[in-house]
Amino acid sequence: MISISRLNELAVIMNVDRSDRVGMMLATLQRLPAGAYLLGTGPSTVGIIPLTVDEVVLGRAATPLEEPSATVIDYAVADTLYFCPREVSRVHAKVVTRGTGPEAEHRVIDLNSTRGTFVNGQQISPGEPGAPLSPGDVLSLGPSQVSTYLFYVAGSEA
Repeated sequence: MISISRLNELAVIMNVDRSDRVGMMLATLQRLPAGAYLLGTGPSTVGIIPLTVDEVVLGRAATPLEEPSATVIDYAVADTLYFCPREVSRVHAKVVTRGTGPEAEHRVIDLNSTRGTFVNGQQISPGEPGAPLSPGDVLSLGPSQVSTYLFYVAGSEA
């Protein structure tokens, strides 16, 4: 079932002309209010996450075999395709925003995840200070780069 579902999803995507897909994505990005976003680019992370608060915690829900986490996550990755997690920890990483407007700084901090947090393919050390994010950076929860986000700033020249 899982294989058929993934193949059907891929078939739907591939049946839409590439230029039409790109056009739809660009139209969506152009309508976003000015600010910073994580754009989910992996099959488990699809979506647009606005970075409008001081901290956004990324992780996944507990499986039936795990105790729920005491820490609340803001955005859950659907990393349990086979009913068990692949590489995303329940409380994996957070994006911290300091400042406002064009001068705001965004950093990703690994929260002692099991499989690591990566920016542009480079693993970052757990804990503070984390790694700064610049427009176009790719954030990956785990080494396979399946659960990925693109850091995007709407209304910037970058």
